[in-house]
Amino acid sequence: MSDKIANLKEKFRLALTSTAKVISDDIGLANKSPKNDKKKDIESIEIDNLTKPSDFIKLRAETDSFALKKKFSNETVYKKNLPSNNSSKSLYNIAEKIRYEALGSKMLKGIEKNFQENYAHIINTKRKDQLNTKEDVPVTEAFELYMLKNFHQIKLNPLTSKMLNFWEKDFEQSIEKHKKFLQKNIENQDNMGQDFLKF
Repeated sequence: MSDKIANLKEKFRLALTSTAKVISDDIGLANKSPKNDKKKDIESIEIDNLTKPSDFIKLRAETDSFALKKKFSNETVYKKNLPSNNSSKSLYNIAEKIRYEALGSKMLKGIEKNFQENYAHIINTKRKDQLNTKEDVPVTEAFELYMLKNFHQIKLNPLTSKMLNFWEKDFEQSIEKHKKFLQKNIENQDNMGQDFLKF
């Protein structure tokens, strides 16, 4: 790697780190992350493998998401409302992630743009060999698409629309009566978490 590229990547890493600290309202953000958990350590942003524009988009979105989790997701409230069975935990984690990302998107247009671009890329690169029945689409994958469509207003492509179609009626039956409450209470993690347990 040339010095020029290394210098640009380092500047990009520093810009991401600084932005995450500002978004999270936590200037000491880097020092609070466990040293053995690189995914959660903002100072250990991995920039060496960035080779295409989608890599940069993904890293910006992931960094924003990390910072917004620090800002808007209270660990005690999260644990209090965490469902006991594994499949519900997975859905709860998706809902909580979409909640704090949606708050960040309302806060800053740049964050919203980063999420829109990253999720659009993820949706457009999904591949499925066979989509014949509901069993061909994991519920967690369909639920994430449902949440993205309803809370991030992400436009689904024909493949992801088909994936969601297998599960959408089930989600609507469980969530439709709660949807307005969830949208109204998006800033209240505890209210949303308790309401999620009713699905």
